[in-house]
Amino acid sequence: MSGTNGENNVTNKHGNLRHYAPWLLVIGVLAVAVASNLASQAHNMAQSGRPIALFIPVVDEISSALAWLVVLPVIVAAFRLTVPPKLPVLAIVSIHLLLFPIVSLTHYTLTRALRQAFFVVRGDDISVYISWSGYMGDLYVDVLTYLLAGIIYFGCERLLASREPRNDASEDDSGPRVIEVRDGSKITYLPAEELLWAEAAGNYVELHASGGRTLLMRATLTRLAEELEGAGFLRVHRSRLVNAACVSEFKKMSTGDAALILTDGAKVVVSRRYRPAVAKALAARLA
Repeated sequence: MSGTNGENNVTNKHGNLRHYAPWLLVIGVLAVAVASNLASQAHNMAQSGRPIALFIPVVDEISSALAWLVVLPVIVAAFRLTVPPKLPVLAIVSIHLLLFPIVSLTHYTLTRALRQAFFVVRGDDISVYISWSGYMGDLYVDVLTYLLAGIIYFGCERLLASREPRNDASEDDSGPRVIEVRDGSKITYLPAEELLWAEAAGNYVELHASGGRTLLMRATLTRLAEELEGAGFLRVHRSRLVNAACVSEFKKMSTGDAALILTDGAKVVVSRRYRPAVAKALAARLA
């Protein structure tokens, strides 16, 4: 029990790190940018002989950083959506080009609203104006910030995901393959060597196992094939997968197709497209 709790603690720790670390990294970068800009403005004031007065610059920088945190979820969603090869390059570029001005306008408007709200709360007689020229002046910098924030967040998230420990025994290539079949609250674990053949059935895959068992798995045949890669399964048709170890006979057909007779007597048709590769794989297995 203590071992299980320890594994759960490690999993939770990595899950929390993966969730919060990208946000903290972006916040840290924004904080560094705010401090750098304020230091630069203070230096310029000192160089010009003017008294250093950073009240207005502080309000400007902090309101801008807060506005970026508000629009950050939109930026992250856009980067997650446009990961190749989910979409073609032209679609990816188009989505970001569409979002650039929208995010920039949101940031510009929200920043001015926050500044005006701060001055009103303090009772300062300062008005903040919104203008087209002001928005256009900020657009270039906003586009760069948009790209930087998205790349930092998404890159950090992906890096942590790639380093996340894998504790699922079924994902261990050194051990036996196990297929997890869910049926509501019931989960059946089918050893891969007990699967004779599988056939696509709409949004499901029909699994034909030893002992005459038939299980229905909510998945695509392509996903199952990827899961069983390297376990001795052959794609014999665009909608069928066969365990090579369970093939007892290979028959050519006059139509150009072929038929496999399995150890349980089942007959599975091999399409003309897959016949050469299946014949070669079976011959190599017997050699």
